[in-house]
Amino acid sequence: MSSSLSSCQQAVLRAIADTVIASLTPEEKLLVRKNPDDPAAAEAYMDLSAGQDDTTVALLTAMVEHKIQTNAPSLGRYLQLLSTSAGALFLTGRATPFHQLSREDREAVLLSWKESRFTALVWLFKNLTRLVALASCRNPNSPMMSAIGFPPTDPVRSQPNYKPVTERPPYSFVPPDQLRGASFDVVIVGSGAGGGVCAAKLAEAGYSVLVIEKSKYYHESEIELSESFAFQNFFEQGGDLGTEDNLMVVMAGSAFGGGTFVNMGVSLKTPYATRREWARQGLTHFMSPEFVHDLDTVFERIGASTKGVNHNIPNQMVIEGCRNLGYNVWDLPTNNGGLDHYCGYCYAGCRDGLKNGVANTWLRDAEAHGAKFIDKTKVTRVMVDDQGNATGVECRQVNGDRHEMFTVSARRVIASCGTLQSPGLLQRSGLTNQNIGKNLHCHAGVLMFGVFDKCVDAHLGSAMTSGTDYNGDLKDCSAHGYGGVLLEIPHMTPSFFSMGCPWRGAARYKNWMMHYRHTMCTYTLLHEKDSEGSVSYYDAGEEIKISFTLGPKDRQTLVNSMPRTADIYVAAGAREIHSTLFNIEPFVFEPDDEIRVDHPRYVAWKKQLWHYGIPNSHRLTTLASAHQMGTCRMGISPRNSVTKPTGETWEVKNLYVADGSLCPTAVGANPMVTIEAIALHVARNVIASLK
Repeated sequence: MSSSLSSCQQAVLRAIADTVIASLTPEEKLLVRKNPDDPAAAEAYMDLSAGQDDTTVALLTAMVEHKIQTNAPSLGRYLQLLSTSAGALFLTGRATPFHQLSREDREAVLLSWKESRFTALVWLFKNLTRLVALASCRNPNSPMMSAIGFPPTDPVRSQPNYKPVTERPPYSFVPPDQLRGASFDVVIVGSGAGGGVCAAKLAEAGYSVLVIEKSKYYHESEIELSESFAFQNFFEQGGDLGTEDNLMVVMAGSAFGGGTFVNMGVSLKTPYATRREWARQGLTHFMSPEFVHDLDTVFERIGASTKGVNHNIPNQMVIEGCRNLGYNVWDLPTNNGGLDHYCGYCYAGCRDGLKNGVANTWLRDAEAHGAKFIDKTKVTRVMVDDQGNATGVECRQVNGDRHEMFTVSARRVIASCGTLQSPGLLQRSGLTNQNIGKNLHCHAGVLMFGVFDKCVDAHLGSAMTSGTDYNGDLKDCSAHGYGGVLLEIPHMTPSFFSMGCPWRGAARYKNWMMHYRHTMCTYTLLHEKDSEGSVSYYDAGEEIKISFTLGPKDRQTLVNSMPRTADIYVAAGAREIHSTLFNIEPFVFEPDDEIRVDHPRYVAWKKQLWHYGIPNSHRLTTLASAHQMGTCRMGISPRNSVTKPTGETWEVKNLYVADGSLCPTAVGANPMVTIEAIALHVARNVIASLK
């Protein structure tokens, strides 16, 4: 496959890959944890040099090219500079092209960038080391997989004769030639939590409905339960999405069923403090009995409960740590209908059909009542007449190299593209409200990792089945309990795990990866109060640009959560504690140390962790976001919102929004149930407008 990178740029990129994941010397191998179960695989991994692995290089090249073409054009210029003597002297202090340096000198250069006072060099370090690690982890044939003990595909559900627990027929999709000139009562753009609910309720009410999804539909039998397949097919921008300044990694689903197809199934109702805050903004519906009933309706339809919860080892560790510390800890409801589902690949879809995401619930209801579906189709704009009424949509279906343009008429249009995409659709359709794309909330979270003497296998079993809010210690009492954090335990894939250790050299990186089966991860979901974010787009609106600034109160809340999370790990018996802070070394209990939260060395390390905090520069840590909300928020005035309390946009009649972008603030809990309950409210308003 041809590359847009020059031969010089490619040589530098291979050299960088060979530096980040390098073949280790005999002396370095002695520093790396052994794998007694597969010593041959471990030895092969020690000898692996990523720049010599063509599959990894191809994945890396594609990622770099995408960044150069979208949000990081300077990356190409840096690669070119590094290939010349003058450019290398400027960037490395050495008058030798980077790819001609020895491996030791290349490693020294990268580590000097990490410590540099120049933001551009730290940015370069973060981008390049992360992309190399990501490419290696997305290569299912890498010897790393066997070495660390991770099966690239689900060993049970990938068998050719495997029978899922619940079998459903595939959806039928309408070809574009049957839609040209067609007219529907309602066109819904997007098939996620909001769009699916609206489709069901409008179809049940007897209206003709067309659901348009930009992603390709996969039936359960077609799902490959692997990290590489999942990120390539079910996430925005292949799972390589983040903020402009690299502060935060952003995970957003892009599938038939939206985020409900790839989430962990956690089903939490909107917190009372959040509902009260929204009502204080004039949206009184959120304190009404009707909204409470909608939450209950969602819970019932998706089978949300704590029945059948089977905690995997990481969740057991958190429960043990919390109880030893006296922290409250509870089982989290999931949408499995009360059935035990000990899988480990929720992020790749549900091959068993047990997870009651939108595709297995609301969209099935819509289908049963005559709704139509089309996939692989991007809505380029909503058509608006001279009187300011939405009249339909203009679409482009992509099928290989073939692009088909067509239009569909509709009495009502509902934008349910998700928080990151709905603002783009509104702007492409001519809407100019200043709030479109603003007010982004991300539940920005800190990742922390605990390493145990025993295997914890954080890639297996049911994820996110327990949680704690540290007894509410981090809530803002002055805001009537608003804010705070929620600690949850995600599945840990190799690429997710690789983020847990800022790169500190090839040997240390491989040593970290060899701890995979002994390590678990926690995520502190921040209920943001004073952070600011926005979504905009590169070029023609196809690529997402995310800006996010962590506010001082939110920053301190996250900082305060880190020592508490560390205590939970230690109280559960963790040998090592790792953060994503670049300049904070992990804490390690020595073999003869008693593992306890009052150990003097550990107490001193916690103080260092707290005092260092999260640097204002944003460049010396990595946050994570799995939930995005608020970019088309609902309100009572166009001065500070995009839609009316009904979900209809202020600017265009008959154009509604129904997805997470409607949320006036951060939800403060996994938002799936909230989004679906809001969609029930929007659907009622659309039905009322059609009568």
